[in-house]
Formats: sequence, C-alpha cells, structure tokens
Amino acid sequence: MTKTIYLIDPDSGFLVGESVHPLDPVATERTGKPVYALLNPALATETAPPHIPSGMRARMVRGKWALEPLPPAPQPEVPVVPPPPPAPPPSTIDDRIASLRAYVQEYMDAMARSLGYDDIRTAVTYAEEPAVPKFQNEGRALRAWRSAVWAACYELLDRVKSGAMAEPSERTLTGLLPSLSVPPLETPPAASAQEPAEAQAGSTTEPPAAE
Repeated sequence: MTKTIYLIDPDSGFLVGESVHPLDPVATERTGKPVYALLNPALATETAPPHIPSGMRARMVRGKWALEPLPPAPQPEVPVVPPPPPAPPPSTIDDRIASLRAYVQEYMDAMARSLGYDDIRTAVTYAEEPAVPKFQNEGRALRAWRSAVWAACYELLDRVKSGAMAEPSERTLTGLLPSLSVPPLETPPAASAQEPAEAQAGSTTEPPAAE
C-alpha cells in the first residue's frame, strides 16, 4: 500500500506537486512491515489540499491549506523599436562635383601606382631628377598628363554645373579625360670600337721638321 504526500515549496509554502511517501528502509527491514519515513513539514505533508478551483492555488499556512488567487500573468514585454534614422539630405550639385573631382584624383593616383609609385604626387617629383632616366621619363609623362587631365576635368565639370552637359558617372568622366602615354626612353647610340682609335690617330701631330 502506498501513500501520497504533497510537496511544499519551503520558501513560499505553496503546493508544488504530489509524490509517493517513501519508506524507512531500516525500520521496514527490522519490523518486517512497511514503515514510512518521517516527513519534514516544511517540505511535505500527508494532508491533502482542498479542491483547487481554476485561478487559485493552495498554500500551507500554520499546518493548514489555504487557497489564494493566482497572481496575474506577466504581460509580455513589448520591445522598443528605435525610430529609423532620418534620411540624409539630398546631395547638391556642388557635393557631386566635389565627389567627381576626388574620384579623378584617385584615378590618377591609381595610374601612378600601376607604374610603381606611391601616388602621382610622388611620381612627378622625379621629373627633374636625372639620376635614373627611366624614373625621370615617367615623372615627366605623369606630370604633363596630370595637367592635361585637370584642365579637361575642370572644363567638363564647368559644363555640367552650367547645365550644358548631363552629369556623368565616375567611369564616364574618366573615359572623357586624356589618356596617359609614356614615351619610350631614348638611349644614346653605342660608340663603335673604331672611334677611339680614329680619334687618337687624328689627334697625333708630327714633330716640326728640323731647319
């Protein structure tokens, strides 16, 4: 025969469920009949609670069951959605022209980097440096190209601002600019092996004749 016990929350005293009354194994073996273990009254009782209507709960108060209403269910927390950021103000024609100029500058820097320089500003410093003819040749070509690009760029952008020309995309604008052309490096012709001997023969003077 089993007995039912009713479990109690030790902190609040509320009924939390049912279980089977455990046996005392030592006393049961000694007596040869089932002996139930002692219960901690703060944790369980053999006293059955009354019928619990919907919306109520049972609580052990001074050894007796009392019925109390269930607390209201917590309301789900409504997440606070931040308002979307304000739309950026529309760009002006001056803003877009400044952006196109910056793109042209980056376009020229990229062209200089393709030749091994940090940027076009670094590259043109070699235009007056004769120590390495290759660098000087490329520096002069990039310097002349930079001037031609900016002259054409400002002319096109002035036409855009005045309304005489549709506003181009970045790629369209660079396609309208002068292209870079690096002239081949001129190398001096190699001197022939006979030239030194001929020069030496021509410089030899005969001693004056004795009188």
